[in-house]
Amino acid sequence: MRIIGIIWGNLWLLIKEVLSLGKFRFIPPIKIERGVIISRRPRGKIILGEHVSLNHNSCISVTWDALLSIGSFSSIGDNNVIVAKEKITIGNNTMFGPNVCIYDHDHIFNAPGIIQDLGYKTKPVIIEDNVWLGAGVIVLKGVRIGTGSVIAAGTIITKDIPSNSLVYNKRDLIIKERY
Repeated sequence: MRIIGIIWGNLWLLIKEVLSLGKFRFIPPIKIERGVIISRRPRGKIILGEHVSLNHNSCISVTWDALLSIGSFSSIGDNNVIVAKEKITIGNNTMFGPNVCIYDHDHIFNAPGIIQDLGYKTKPVIIEDNVWLGAGVIVLKGVRIGTGSVIAAGTIITKDIPSNSLVYNKRDLIIKERY
């Protein structure tokens, strides 16, 4: 069954490559699990290295003129969301746990008008080689995560992380009576 999934994933991507006029490139073999959504707007570009794994129900979205590059031997976990409005680069040998979200943009909301019409602020996201993002990690715009770093589950990354770092949010559990 796994072999059929790999074959179907490669066939599906080949068809998508032909229809996208070179804006969707990949090096076989790759694995695409059930429920994966890949969305690319005109002039957007997606590049997948060899042995990339896109696991169940992940959503990849690349908008106008944006670039998403995922390096070889990288695994995108179940239910991940990756949205590129400018540029997201993911290195080789990276692992993402379930429910990871990566965004290279923020909504502009501090001006008068309808928020959804105000646009976005964008800044590239770079995740270097051999990085592990644990379950529920959120990576926001303008961040570089250095080679060999591990980001613990539930951490929100808002600034650059040096190479070979272990990053986690320390939270105290507060228990109070409701009444």
